[in-house]
Amino acid sequence: MQYKLIRSKRKTLTICIKDGEVIVKSPPRISVEHIEKFLEEKSEWVSKKLAEHARKTSVLSAVISGDCVMYHGRQCAVVPSEKHKRIAVADGELLLPIKYATDKSAALRAITAWFKRIAASELEAALTETSAKTGLKYKSFALTNARTKWGSCDGDCDIRLNWRLVMLDSNLIDYVLIHELAHTVHHNHGAEFWALVKSFAPDYAATKKRLKTYSVLTTLYR
Repeated sequence: MQYKLIRSKRKTLTICIKDGEVIVKSPPRISVEHIEKFLEEKSEWVSKKLAEHARKTSVLSAVISGDCVMYHGRQCAVVPSEKHKRIAVADGELLLPIKYATDKSAALRAITAWFKRIAASELEAALTETSAKTGLKYKSFALTNARTKWGSCDGDCDIRLNWRLVMLDSNLIDYVLIHELAHTVHHNHGAEFWALVKSFAPDYAATKKRLKTYSVLTTLYR
């Protein structure tokens, strides 16, 4: 989860949402591991608050309502189609088989399944290509349905990517891939880790900030 950490002379660990940003206020000596465990425990509350903020202020309101889907950084209107037996994207529209037009739950399941099929092939190919370009090797790849994370890399260099990444534009996807691949070398967020990220993504700070504006997407299709 993307969050801003503020340490101060206080006794309790708290989370607040300000302008769509997750802010954690912590006593000086609480470990990052403890903080992130606390965030995971509160992830449902955080997701709810982020969604509430997005509904009020975000240009993603049509995506949140289900009138549009986000795909490759573009909002595509969901349009029922009598001609299509399977979901397709054409001319900025997601063409949904007419049989789903009156069943919102079935439509949601169908769109989710379509996204996951697309993500399985697109994200694996992108990760393979980025690994080759950077020389950063990983052990395995799998999709995840994480509520608050775009990706993760464990100590064995197994990379997990949120299938919703395919909703984002290529620049944001590239940043997430580089971020996770950098964890195959540095299993932390220290100075050496960020230096490695910067060597492959010089504008990573701006991209990282822009990624936060799409945090609400990880709460959708559940």
